[in-house]
Amino acid sequence: MSTRLELASVSKTLGAHRVLNKVSLRVSGGEAVGLIGSNGAGKTTLLRIAAGLVRPDGGSVRYGAARPALRYFGGEMTLPAEVRVRRWAALFGRHMDDRRRIGELSRGNRQLVGLRLVLADGDVDLLLLDEPWEGLDPAGSDWLTDRLRRWREQGTALVVSSHRLHDLDCICTRFVMLQRGRCDPIVEDRRPRLQRLAQAFGRRPWP
Repeated sequence: MSTRLELASVSKTLGAHRVLNKVSLRVSGGEAVGLIGSNGAGKTTLLRIAAGLVRPDGGSVRYGAARPALRYFGGEMTLPAEVRVRRWAALFGRHMDDRRRIGELSRGNRQLVGLRLVLADGDVDLLLLDEPWEGLDPAGSDWLTDRLRRWREQGTALVVSSHRLHDLDCICTRFVMLQRGRCDPIVEDRRPRLQRLAQAFGRRPWP
C-alpha cells in the first residue's frame, strides 16, 4: 500500500517544554498504527499536527495525495456543548433524530455522536483518532473496534492513540511509543504482543 502520512523530523515546543523532538513516522494504507505513551508525552499534539490543526516548529508533514481525504476526532470534549445533536449531524450531511444539546448527553453518548459522524461511510485516506474508546460502554467499544477493523481492511490508514491496550491490540497492525519527544517502535519478539505493550508501560497487561 502507498504512503498516506509521513512525518519527517517534526518538532514542537509548547511554553518551555519541547513536546516533540524530530519525530518521524510513516503510515501506509491498510495500516493501523497504535500510538501509545504516558500522559503528557505529546500524543495529542502529534495527532493535531498530522491533521493540519497545529503547525510544527520544524520538520514536515506530507500526505500521499495533494488533497487527502482526512478525518480527525479529538474526543467528546471537542464537540460544541450548546449545539443540538440533530443540527451538528446535519452539518456533516448526516441525520440523527436527537433534539438534545450535545452538552446534555452523557460523556459516552457524546463520544459516540462524534465517532459515528467521523466514522460514517465514505472514501477516506487517513483516520486520526485520539483516545476514541474513552467513556464508551462495552457495546459502544465493540462497535468502535469493529468499525475500525473495517476501515483498515478497506485500505484506510489509521493512527489511533489510547491507553486501552486490549482495544488497540484488536485493531492495530503495529505500535509506536512516544517518549522523550520521539516515536520508538515496539520491538517484535516471541512474547504475546499485549505483553510487550504492557511492558513498554512498565506494568502487567491484566489487573
